[in-house]
Amino acid sequence: MDLSSSPLDGAVSGSALTTLATPEEAAAFDAFLRDTPFAAYQQTRAWAAAAPASARRGWRWFFHHDAHGPIGAAVIRTTRLGFGRWLATIQRGPVVHDPARFAETLSALLDALRDAGCCTVQLAPRVRGRALPVMTEALRGYGFAPLPHDQQSLHQATGIVWLDKPEEDVLAGFRQRARRALRSAQRAGITVRTATGARDLAAYQRVLDDFAAARPGYDISGQPDAHGQAALVAACGGDLLLAERDGVAIGAHGFVRQADEAIWLSLATSDRDGVSPGYPLLWEAMRRARARGCVGYDLAGLPLDEPQDAGEAGRAQFKSAFAPHRRVMPPMQMAVLDPLAHHLLFGARQAYRAWRRRG
Repeated sequence: MDLSSSPLDGAVSGSALTTLATPEEAAAFDAFLRDTPFAAYQQTRAWAAAAPASARRGWRWFFHHDAHGPIGAAVIRTTRLGFGRWLATIQRGPVVHDPARFAETLSALLDALRDAGCCTVQLAPRVRGRALPVMTEALRGYGFAPLPHDQQSLHQATGIVWLDKPEEDVLAGFRQRARRALRSAQRAGITVRTATGARDLAAYQRVLDDFAAARPGYDISGQPDAHGQAALVAACGGDLLLAERDGVAIGAHGFVRQADEAIWLSLATSDRDGVSPGYPLLWEAMRRARARGCVGYDLAGLPLDEPQDAGEAGRAQFKSAFAPHRRVMPPMQMAVLDPLAHHLLFGARQAYRAWRRRG
């Protein structure tokens, strides 16, 4: 069944990889993904437009509904493997409003993917709390198993700074190291403001580029550029911020909204004299997110166990200064829909990627 030729609310039940052929259908799809406690920016069409492009990749949309309306949806990244077969990657999805209907949505999704020539699917829903065991059990029931640690493309653990209290209490909850760094940044004359217009976006991009060049071992290839981040912020809500010292941009930070929380999208800095603009950037982002009604700020990843290298240890130390609450989510998981094609095509892809890493 193709939802592009039928109403989303009506007498017919079904699901499909849909083209969202009309503005009404696209708006219903977008609203369903947005208005759920499990919302994630990776599960928006805005993310599909902003994410770095690849010749082998594309995007498809899935919508599952019954006679009463939508039940589940997913933004699917496709990767061509050859001979008409492809890999589906669903970051932080599929999305439901009712966790009790996740298994039903998952079953419909797998049927639709199999019918469309998908041989392998990888996914990790954004779920926590009481819904976690319900969704985890559904994943196990449909044959999903966690990917090895070195193949995880999403963080499994993260840190949440709670914002649902007076601003002075949020600040008081930080570790002394963060409060001291904020005072040092203020004395050094570092200021933070919104990035607006083409000139600011160019400055934002320069900070991102300088940051990447100084850290060749830190892979940010999956991160949108400044224009892509601005488009994502415009679609989801959030802000792009620039930190300046003596009129020069020395830091950039972006965040977007996910349901009633905000999440770190990017942060890049050029520290001087031992004074980091990262602290005032993140604090200003939290203040703005709180003013817009967000109850938490997601720091977008903490090590699940011990840090794997010095870079990860440094990032974890910076984030720990804000005394975040630790949250664990499901890891990226995989299910095989066509065993022969998976073994031949997906296996060849993994062997090639391993060879490139060794080279």
